[in-house]
Amino acid sequence: MLPARGEFALGRAFVEAVAAEYQLPYVVSNLECGTPLPWPAVIERAEGGVHFAIYGVVSGELSVPACRASDPARALAGAPVGDTVVVVLSDQEEAQDLALARAVPAIDFIVVADAASPFRVPEPLPNGGLRLSNGSRGKMLGVLRGELVPGASAWRDAGTRAAKAAEVDSARVRVSEVDKRIREAADDKTRDRLSRQREFWQQRLAKLDAELAAAVEASGPAHRASNELVALGDDVGEHARTYDRVQAVKATMSGATPMAQGMVESGDPPPAYTGAFVGSEACAGCHPAETAQWQGTAHARAWASLEGVKRQFDSDCWRCHATGAFSPEGPGDPRSLGSLVNVGCESCHGAGRDHVLSPGDKPLVANPPTSQCTQCHDKKQDDGRFDEATYRPRVVHSSP
Repeated sequence: MLPARGEFALGRAFVEAVAAEYQLPYVVSNLECGTPLPWPAVIERAEGGVHFAIYGVVSGELSVPACRASDPARALAGAPVGDTVVVVLSDQEEAQDLALARAVPAIDFIVVADAASPFRVPEPLPNGGLRLSNGSRGKMLGVLRGELVPGASAWRDAGTRAAKAAEVDSARVRVSEVDKRIREAADDKTRDRLSRQREFWQQRLAKLDAELAAAVEASGPAHRASNELVALGDDVGEHARTYDRVQAVKATMSGATPMAQGMVESGDPPPAYTGAFVGSEACAGCHPAETAQWQGTAHARAWASLEGVKRQFDSDCWRCHATGAFSPEGPGDPRSLGSLVNVGCESCHGAGRDHVLSPGDKPLVANPPTSQCTQCHDKKQDDGRFDEATYRPRVVHSSP
């Protein structure tokens, strides 16, 4: 196991105490501290006649007092080659993982810690290894089965070609559907919106075509891998002490008192926000039909969905359930939101204070770009569910 940014946000002392209490098998290879960490830099073990070496690589962005993240390639310089299967648990971004695989050819697998969405099909690494993730939200258990093939140096997942081919077929269908809707569009506004959808799907199709071609061209002997993701549903029992701790933490996150560590800053709540964003109520007078349509969408209930699971003060969550939080002019603290709770009009159309004061002189964005959506629907935070062609029509107004 790798203690990463999410764990260390609660403080080194907390992480070490919990690891000791639960006897967690942590491994950290590239975090150098003035006071040594209580965990090894590599765990080596044998299973079924196969020798494994497991490393843990933290992100260079990790901030721990009196510690620094060193070059992971240097930390893995002594990684065994040959018959040893080298596994790296990584809290790095994708680009850093790919660079590490190039620098350390002995790596067989990189298991990603910070990917919100699981990788149903492992991603190939430039050295012939595979990059895997079961997601960071505790919803899936990843099970990787492998078979070593004599003379092979790379790994190949049995389902990659079929999965990529299915994705290509799906994208082609999307492009065809959008083309049909463009031909049948009744006005320029609709055609313009659909043309942007077509551009998105054409770009995605080109990317998938390239990935499929790479999978088809792969040849030569390869070790065989099979990746399975097992859903952790209600039929899987809870660890009693962990469950009690989680419930106790959530209990501190009601009212105006967020948790002191890992959430927004504790202390006295900030004053109510009075900046460039004014809230959806200010739009209703001139746009009653659009407001009524918005009120029927999940966007209008976004904040309640956080409150229901007591995550409204979670710094990883609240911005995607409020209005204006991604703007430098927007609210910076969930306790100051006031009328900006929920994903309101200004989340798509821009800050409205100047427009309310002078509608003719200060127009807003009438037809927001998809980039407004993908600030949150980025295929990571939404578990990969976002499909513009499916979801955008649910929130687009029928009138200007």
